Amino acid sequence: MIQMVMGDAVEAVEKGQSLLLDGFPRTMEQAVALDKNLDVDLVINLCIPNETIIERISDRWIHSASGRVYNYSYKPPKVMGLDDETGEPLVQREDDKPESVLKRLQKYEMATAPLVKYYEEKGVIQTFAGTESDVIYPNVKRWLDHQLAGDEAATV
Repeated sequence: MIQMVMGDAVEAVEKGQSLLLDGFPRTMEQAVALDKNLDVDLVINLCIPNETIIERISDRWIHSASGRVYNYSYKPPKVMGLDDETGEPLVQREDDKPESVLKRLQKYEMATAPLVKYYEEKGVIQTFAGTESDVIYPNVKRWLDHQLAGDEAATV
């Protein structure tokens, strides 16, 4: 995995450009290997309550034939349970069901808790908590803008 990331990033790194790695590393082994190749100097940790994540993911339903995705929280179909274009039934993927999402979250938390601690000890992590991206995003952007501008005193 590290070789793949570095293969894609080598040109940017050589130019002194910053990289944004979304969802990586996911394990301590990956974090240690990444540190051998790159100077990880900023880490953003989004802390979203499990209930919020479960609700959003379990509200997702799809039209299998086309791949159209609906979400009952913010992009519902015109008719409950039916595809807007064909009228065919929508289905919920097994891994979008609440019990599956909870299991995935528990596994994720077990894997990432050591990463959060690792980056806390390195002093490079900033955690943002909330339930709405419209609220969290401005704080993340403000902090990141300050960090990238070299303003070490910036806090949120």
